[in-house]
Amino acid sequence: MNAITRKLVAKELYLYRWLLVGATAAGYAGLVTAASGEIGFNIGFIVWLTAIIALGVMLALFGVASERKDRSLLFMLSLPLSPGDYVRAKLLGLLVCFLLPWALLSAGAVALILAMPGIADGLLPYAALLCAFLLLNFALVLCAALHIHSEAAMGGVVILTNMSVSLFMMGVGRIPAVGQYMLAATPVWNATFWQLLAAEAALTLLALSLPLFSAARRRDFL
Repeated sequence: MNAITRKLVAKELYLYRWLLVGATAAGYAGLVTAASGEIGFNIGFIVWLTAIIALGVMLALFGVASERKDRSLLFMLSLPLSPGDYVRAKLLGLLVCFLLPWALLSAGAVALILAMPGIADGLLPYAALLCAFLLLNFALVLCAALHIHSEAAMGGVVILTNMSVSLFMMGVGRIPAVGQYMLAATPVWNATFWQLLAAEAALTLLALSLPLFSAARRRDFL
């Protein structure tokens, strides 16, 4: 990573620092609420989930779509960067911005399950799959933002990816090798779990790789 790329990544962290702090604080507030009881768990879980999803959407829309719309990319013409270089730096910068709160909030969710006696440790595999899917969800939205110029199309992508989270939660819970162990006293890390996690990781890498492949053919910055 050259010096210019590092500065562009640092720029993203600086520009969205309060968004990252706000999303992390909201997510942890949700986890604290979730520890207060059954009703609090449902409310807190929704807050935690919304904080992560909203962070990913706002980073993609503000970090890519807004720059394209406001024509704030003109200053890039003065830098010794090719359009492909800038796309790679933008992808890396926004990914780092998302990964920091995502890792903290994912770790917080795991700690909550382990610490609370009223929450079965069998939920850990399900929680891990959900956290991995939220990362995949962000990767898909970011990939779309780097390729799609239409606001209407991006709105459709956001709606579909948000719906996919609910469908994923319901679908994975109905898989016998996952769902039947969710209330177990100890987590079960079986072959089905590892296959699902590997599929999520592969799709995430694919979604993050597509902008890198298309960057080499770009003639404009975004």
